Amino acid sequence: MKKLKVFEGFAGYGGASFALKRMKESYSDFDYDIIGYSEIDLHASELYDANHKDSKGKSIKNWGDISKINPKDLPNFDLFTGGFPCQPFSSAGMQKGTEDPYGRGAMLGHIIRICKIKKPKYILLENVKGFTASKFKSVHDQLIKDLIKMGYGTTEQNTLAQVVLNSKDYGIPQNRERLWMFAKLGGIPQNFNLEPPKVKNEHKMADFLDYRPSKELYLSDAQIEHLKEKHKVDSFIVDTPLCFDVYNKKIKLDGYSITITQPEHNSLRVIEVPKEDGKEIVRKMSVHEQFRLMGFHISRDKKKSEIDFAGQSYCQLSKRAGNGWDVNLVEILMKHIWEQLL
Repeated sequence: MKKLKVFEGFAGYGGASFALKRMKESYSDFDYDIIGYSEIDLHASELYDANHKDSKGKSIKNWGDISKINPKDLPNFDLFTGGFPCQPFSSAGMQKGTEDPYGRGAMLGHIIRICKIKKPKYILLENVKGFTASKFKSVHDQLIKDLIKMGYGTTEQNTLAQVVLNSKDYGIPQNRERLWMFAKLGGIPQNFNLEPPKVKNEHKMADFLDYRPSKELYLSDAQIEHLKEKHKVDSFIVDTPLCFDVYNKKIKLDGYSITITQPEHNSLRVIEVPKEDGKEIVRKMSVHEQFRLMGFHISRDKKKSEIDFAGQSYCQLSKRAGNGWDVNLVEILMKHIWEQLL
C-alpha cells in the first residue's frame, strides 16, 4: 500500500503514533507519515516531540488548538485519529456534553469541520463508554448524520463502526473501557467488524510492577492508618500485590488494576505483600508502572523503555498516562482494521 499520511488530533503522548510505529516494524510493506498533530498542553506536546519525528528525522508540526485550525492550511492526509475530550461524557465528570462550560464538548464539532474539508479516507476516534449513554444520544446521532452528509456512508450501519473495548481483554491487566469509532470514506465494507478477537490474558497487575519502586512512593504508617479509617478497610495484608480502589473503597481481588486516571483523582494505591515484620505496605503507583499498564514496553528494572519521558515530573507524566491511549490495544485494533481493509 502507499504510505499512509496521518493527522493526530488531541495527540497527548502520541498513542496513534506509537501504534503505527509498531505496525511498521511488523509489516514490511506498511509505512506512514505523521503530517501534523494538534495538542494544546505544553507538557504533552513536549513529550510528543521527544518521541516522534517525521520521515526526515525532524520535529512534527504541532498545529495547536484544533478550534483555531483552518483546514485549508493543513496538508492532505489519509487518516484522522483523535481521542476528543472525554470529561464532558464521563461518569466521573459533570456530564454536560456539548454544554460543557469549558468548551470541551464542542471538540467533536471541530473534528467534523476539519474532516469535511480534508475528506480523509479513514477516521478513528476514541472516547469514554459514557458517550453512548442515552443522555448524549442527540450528539451521537448528529455525528452519524454529519458523516453521512460528508460521504462516509449512507446508513448508520455502514457509516460508523463502534465498539467498547477493555484493555484487560487484550493482554494488559487494567480495567479500562473505551469506545472506539471508525469511519471510511464511501462507507464501511460489508461484514467489517471493529472488534478484534480477545487475547487470552495470563497477566495480573503484579506482573507489571517495578522490581524496586522508589522510596518516596510509599505511605507512612500514619497515612496507611488514615486510609483504613477513612475508607473503612480492616486490613491491607495481602498474599499477592493488589490494587486498592480508593474511589469505590475496596481492594480489587481479581488482580487487575482499576482505570489509570489523572493524579488529581487520586483513585488507586498499590498494596504490597508484607515483609517479615508483617507490616502493611501501601504506595502510589510509579510512572513506569502506569505506562506499562498503558501498553508500553518498559522493562521492570526500568533499564529499557519504549518511551522517552523527557525529564518530566511525576504529576505531569501521570496526567499523560491517565489521558492517554493504551498503545497495546491501539496496535491490536489498527492491525485488525487494516488486515480487513487490505
